[in-house]
Amino acid sequence: MKFLVYQVIAIGVIWLGMSFFFNQMSDSSKLIYYIVSSWLLFLIVLLVKEFIRSKKNKE
Repeated sequence: MKFLVYQVIAIGVIWLGMSFFFNQMSDSSKLIYYIVSSWLLFLIVLLVKEFIRSKKNKE
């Protein structure tokens, strides 16, 4: 679970940095931005799923 948290933080920082320059991006840069966005959302879903699973196992 720690690894997922670190990945979400790292990708979140990268995504936030890219968001500041969104208006200046070319089409290929926007494609990379959308890929990073979808990866970040996927990691968040996995993190929530892991959190729920670990909470169930404790009970």
